[in-house]
Amino acid sequence: MATDVLETAVLERWNACGYYQLVGMRVERADAEGSLFQIMITPEHTQLYGTAHGGILSGMLDAAMALALLAKMPLDEGCATIEMKANFTAPGNPGELVGTGAVLSMGRRIAVARADIHDGDGRLVASSQGTFMRFKTGDA
Repeated sequence: MATDVLETAVLERWNACGYYQLVGMRVERADAEGSLFQIMITPEHTQLYGTAHGGILSGMLDAAMALALLAKMPLDEGCATIEMKANFTAPGNPGELVGTGAVLSMGRRIAVARADIHDGDGRLVASSQGTFMRFKTGDA
């Protein structure tokens, strides 16, 4: 992104997305180094056993990967998840979770990224790798 003003405007646009607001997920950073997300797990995010539902974690992993890619793409391009694999390695207990995303490969049409989610103690809660299709935003 060219300037701090542009980066701020783009972050505000991403954080205004309906899904992010619905689940309380917030993009803290998306730049050439990758992406950083946070979410506060509350009872509304949990499943029967009182820990974060896998759908919440999967949504965060997907978003962290996509935003890491979008931060490296021209503003007139978007990306869509083609496939994604997630590993859940520890319970996402109530409290803050932090997700990070990174680009592994950026091709002309296909990109690959990875993401991790850690809890407040630094424990790995989930990780993923995904494949994304790049497109011009007018083509979506």
